[in-house]
Amino acid sequence: MIPLVEISIIIGSGPYSTERPYTAFRFAYSALLDDNKVTVFLFEDAIFAAKKNQNPSNIYKIEEWINKCLEENNFEIAACGVCMKGRGMSNEELIPGVQVGTMEMCLDWVKQSDKQLFF
Repeated sequence: MIPLVEISIIIGSGPYSTERPYTAFRFAYSALLDDNKVTVFLFEDAIFAAKKNQNPSNIYKIEEWINKCLEENNFEIAACGVCMKGRGMSNEELIPGVQVGTMEMCLDWVKQSDKQLFF
């Protein structure tokens, strides 16, 4: 099926300091269920949303939402490699399916998309 709309979502806020990443992934999942194409690029402290095996108590688990999105067609996600390096995060710490991205990748995704959102 051809996607209805291509949506780029850029997230810059950390996963458990605000609810923005949680809201962004809920939105992304809803958009995917509506047959849209979604790309998510994680910048700054948002890269920690893609760190596998987090288990916060009494709060939503972003890894579950990322995995739900990854199970759908027309979804791609990347974490900024420069941001990861600056924060000491290795590629092996990423949830499987999350790519290490570049500014050029993010730019390509934004240029290809019909709509852009920043969280």
